[in-house]
Amino acid sequence: MSDPRIRLVLDHPEPKPKAHRALGRLLVDAGHLSASDLIAAIGAQQQADAQIGHLLVSRGLVDEGTLYRTLADQHSAQFVSYDDSPPDLSLQSGLNPVEGLTTRTVPWRRIGNVTLIATADPAGFARAQAQLPTHLLPALMAVASASDIERAIRAAADATLTEYAEQNMPDSLSCRMVPGRLKTIGITTAACLCLALLFGWLSAEGLYASLFFFAITMVFVAMLLKTAGAALHLLAITPIFARKGKLPGKLPCVSLLVPINDEADILPHLLHRLGLLNYPKELLDIVLIIEETDDATRRHLEAQQLPHWMRCLVVPKREIQTKPRAMNYALPFCRGSIIGIYDAEDAPHPEQLRDVVATFAAQPETTACIQAVLDFYNARSNAMARFFAIEYAAWFRLILPGVARLGFAIPLGGTSVFFRRKPLEDLHGWDAFNVTEDADLGIRLVRAGYKTVLISSETLEEANNRVWPWIKQRSRWLKGYLITYLSHMRNPLRLLLELGLWKFIGFQAFFLSAISQYMLAPLIWSCMALYIGAPHFLQRALPPGHVDLIALAFVLTWIGSTVIYIIAVSGKDHRHLIPWTIGMGLYLSLGTLSIYKGAWEIITRPFFWDKTEHGVSAALQTSEAAASSLSRVTKATEI
Repeated sequence: MSDPRIRLVLDHPEPKPKAHRALGRLLVDAGHLSASDLIAAIGAQQQADAQIGHLLVSRGLVDEGTLYRTLADQHSAQFVSYDDSPPDLSLQSGLNPVEGLTTRTVPWRRIGNVTLIATADPAGFARAQAQLPTHLLPALMAVASASDIERAIRAAADATLTEYAEQNMPDSLSCRMVPGRLKTIGITTAACLCLALLFGWLSAEGLYASLFFFAITMVFVAMLLKTAGAALHLLAITPIFARKGKLPGKLPCVSLLVPINDEADILPHLLHRLGLLNYPKELLDIVLIIEETDDATRRHLEAQQLPHWMRCLVVPKREIQTKPRAMNYALPFCRGSIIGIYDAEDAPHPEQLRDVVATFAAQPETTACIQAVLDFYNARSNAMARFFAIEYAAWFRLILPGVARLGFAIPLGGTSVFFRRKPLEDLHGWDAFNVTEDADLGIRLVRAGYKTVLISSETLEEANNRVWPWIKQRSRWLKGYLITYLSHMRNPLRLLLELGLWKFIGFQAFFLSAISQYMLAPLIWSCMALYIGAPHFLQRALPPGHVDLIALAFVLTWIGSTVIYIIAVSGKDHRHLIPWTIGMGLYLSLGTLSIYKGAWEIITRPFFWDKTEHGVSAALQTSEAAASSLSRVTKATEI
């Protein structure tokens, strides 16, 4: 292929660039931009870590094509576009598409023995050129729009990018091999137990007693963890929530990943809430991530006129379809130095991004992650929502801050969590096969020497307020906890060395208690049967007098848990939930059904993402209760 203008550039000495002429002045001189708009953009650039061209396009002052044509003119380079002069996609063979997206550079054409390299960042072309393989040299710079660069890379390497999204995590860190190993361990253990029982090496009473006392030990460990954390947080003089520093002199670009799957009904609410974020829109990069199979949501978004700071990214279909896989696919396309995550039903506090940026600015580089507080806007919808709200209030307002004070690793939430981009990329993003990618990443951050801090900024979500959907959601969480625990425990000694003894103990206490108290709950419930005549081996398994002591201990545990719940919801926004705290035991017992569902899925489909349906409480948006609850996102959070 050839292009007359390209041949002209090659056949004549390269003209002297016009780089000494500012881009803004060239746009004004060509009549594409008014002087007053340029002055306003230059003023905004004084407080923004962004190029002037990006600010102009983001503000809608110049269209993307005009900007890059002018950039080409400024650098005396050829301008190419995907539609007018399509790229030779074969030139990308053997190249890393992630690097191309990062440098915004892609091989475009071969003209003789010279490769025309298109870039959307002429200022950084020299660095990108130095990374080119020798078979693409010598190279000549051309300019293309950022969207055409992405389009060209996706056209040639979408399969590679999709494979990267799934397989970028090394086997030593990914959980992809855990279910197979777990099946082997489970079969071997079950066979050994059967043989031990058959030959009398182990009695049924002894097996029951061992499991029973392990179960109650884990219950008390969980209670100790909750009580110690809550007490430490309540009695502490200094706040655990990170103090907001001053905003940096130049605000960074923030990319927000919003995975969407079958969410067409709540899209208007989502777009409205994201629009309320009080952060310079030219520094916002909101990526709505849509699965290729989700035709309804895609059609709905195509009918919307999205602002310049919001875009859609369709994730190609693969066998694995999880949220972390979708985010891994989207990460190389992000433009920001801070990466945040929101779910489709979220209503974040309008000032949240400013709080995040200010907190990162005040923290050392080792602080790689910030977690905000999660709460619900439909907590009054029914009993399930009220119980869920109590659970979240206790976790985010008492227990999690207490866990942080204890110095343990912080299990991350799946939303309203923010990362410095470089550490996130260094850790290979998220494990595409883990259905609780947030908990896994929280541990991997600590193992790599990074720190997570909490902020008091609040994001409201929709509580899962129906029994079966709640069980499905909780089964995914507990299945993920079990897989995450086993994944990190593949090499216990290495985990101990990387976490340190104290954090290692915290890791064991959190994950083992979270899993076992649900998994072994039926054994604990069977203790109550002793009062009405239990099978003989149960009576023999428990020493005389221990039943009453155990019953007393569980009553005290219930009282302690209830006190924690009451304290957690005693604030003005939650005190209506206090009468419901006495029923939390019944609510949490549903977790036993959830973990057995999750355990079965580990055997049958370990990486299945049992999606939570959102928008169930959409009707509440017009109710007085919901309006009152949603109004909290415009006020300071009370914690």
